[in-house]
Amino acid sequence: MITPLLLVAAALPAAADCEALATDPAAALSYSAGLQGFIYGYPIVDMLKQKHNETHRVSADQPVVAPVNSIVAYPHILTPETQGQLRAPNADTLYINAWVDMSKGPVLLEVPDMGARYYTLAFMDLYAKPHHLGTRTNGGRATKYALIGPSGGEVPAGYEVFRLPTDTAWMLGRLLADGKADEKRVISIAKTFQMRGPVATDVTAAAPMNPYASLDYFTLLNGALRTLPPLADEAALMATFDKAGFGPKAQFAPDKLPPAQALGLGCAVRIGNEVLAKQGFKPTSVANGWMRNNRMDKPGHDYVLRAEAVRGGYVNAEEESIYPAAVMDNKGEMFDGKRQYRIRFEAGKLPPVGAFWSITAYDLATAKLVPNKIGRYQFGDRTKGVKYGKDGSLTITLSATPPKEGTSNWLPTPEGGYHLVTRMYLPKPEALDGRYVLPPVERISN
Repeated sequence: MITPLLLVAAALPAAADCEALATDPAAALSYSAGLQGFIYGYPIVDMLKQKHNETHRVSADQPVVAPVNSIVAYPHILTPETQGQLRAPNADTLYINAWVDMSKGPVLLEVPDMGARYYTLAFMDLYAKPHHLGTRTNGGRATKYALIGPSGGEVPAGYEVFRLPTDTAWMLGRLLADGKADEKRVISIAKTFQMRGPVATDVTAAAPMNPYASLDYFTLLNGALRTLPPLADEAALMATFDKAGFGPKAQFAPDKLPPAQALGLGCAVRIGNEVLAKQGFKPTSVANGWMRNNRMDKPGHDYVLRAEAVRGGYVNAEEESIYPAAVMDNKGEMFDGKRQYRIRFEAGKLPPVGAFWSITAYDLATAKLVPNKIGRYQFGDRTKGVKYGKDGSLTITLSATPPKEGTSNWLPTPEGGYHLVTRMYLPKPEALDGRYVLPPVERISN
């Protein structure tokens, strides 16, 4: 069990001190190892921060709070009013949430018969790798699972084993919801999911955890590395971290660090987020303006990519869902709500999926949903009242103001800059291998 115990750490070095880092060889060496550690440990630290902030009462209006090894449903399908601090929130599903601790033995999970309603439970291990249960793996049948981490344990009769590589995991579930009219029904279904385990906690009030403001970052990372099972192909990297004071064989003590080491590690935390932000999202393919990176769920030793996936909001396994995104129209200019665009699907060319698809527009600066007059925050295979062309084609109109032909095929957008995300759940092989390409976003007015 990873129990973060954070000391009151000193503030980070001033920017000017970090600019002069290279003049001190010991500080520069510590900074080098620290920056590698910051990037490598980003998913670990981010998840431990999130675990603290969702298993403690850290604010009066937080959307979810629950003890370890218990499931809580979000109180709403997400809208601009209920999206909270989530980036690019999913308005197609109801979220359910749980923090799992398998350090004392299996955690037992019972899922109800979901019939034809699609759902997935994504379990993120501490390295941010997703592991799924749900419609794709069990056909929607009621099933009992024993979640088992490296600590092992005895599995009760009648339970299927589901192994995870770290004893701490985050479960984010998604249950397909057919708009606000379906909200009460899907919430009642979510409450029938059951979880129990040998580790239990009480929800208590606490200050929000922010490990990015001090050397607490390495306190958290060190505590995790000391308990996580070692990975054979990372021995050399762990030796580097040990020498820097925060690896699995070290006992990190921020108050006892030599000044040069404290400076180097502090600058790594100060600059680390900027380094990741400037890397940005890098697609592996772009087709008709739609960008995708097919390595986000399997970054391997690309720790920068792994950190970027976490910074952007985590990912599902590709066989579960993919999210092609677009920021520019067919003329190579950024989307603007003052303009009108269209996406035209030829007959028989809708996104090939086994579950559902949708397109959502998000504010470019905040990645948030923006209120609109008809309360429509995605357009897809469940949109009501859609009109098809005589040839079977489907044309979606995108703009901030309603089109003159009516709202049946309208996807409202923010008034300024925005980006689009297409969600394709249970994508078919042609969607995964690139044989299917989404149509371009065509500008039809200035």
